[in-house]
Amino acid sequence: MTRATTRNVTRDALSTDVSALEEELIALRKEVRLLQLANAELELLVVRDTLTPLFNRRHFMACLTERLNRLERYGTPSALLFIDLDGLKQINDTFGHAAGDYALLHMSRLLAGAIRTTDIAARVGGDEFALLLDGLCESEAVEKAAMLSTLISETECRFGDDLLPLSASFGCTSLQIGDSDFAPIARADVAMYAAKRQPETTTTLAAANSP
Repeated sequence: MTRATTRNVTRDALSTDVSALEEELIALRKEVRLLQLANAELELLVVRDTLTPLFNRRHFMACLTERLNRLERYGTPSALLFIDLDGLKQINDTFGHAAGDYALLHMSRLLAGAIRTTDIAARVGGDEFALLLDGLCESEAVEKAAMLSTLISETECRFGDDLLPLSASFGCTSLQIGDSDFAPIARADVAMYAAKRQPETTTTLAAANSP
């Protein structure tokens, strides 16, 4: 017969306490991990567009400010490319709003797949997108717009059995020392609307001809 001693009882109690602490520690670690995942998801919601996989206007403006500060401090060039998805209202009226949302997603995926990890792609309005192109001057941004033009024209956008008629207008400008946050936006926007007034093609583009 095994006799219980004070030492055995103390040892058993200690083992029980340690096991309970280990289980509590595991549970706490799980809670911390869940909180980390929830915080990461909230951070994405803050910077991401609600419909597309692109960044939202708020994050785009923060990145634009950072690029302008970097230009002032180090002289690192960047270019801004504004893109308008033409005829979205016509798509909505003809094929329905679900088709319009699909067209926006289609355009977003094309843009996201055509940029580098150092670039920023954002949806800044209902049918307007913006790219911040790291290290590029205005002429290089125009070349990028021409490449995107070809990509749009050669990539079908099918919504069910319907082929959606997509076209886009581009406006390009380079960031300039002394720019406010909205100065390059204004230049690119003017260039984009100038492109819209050009004879209709699959894609039109224009540069702001910054000094």
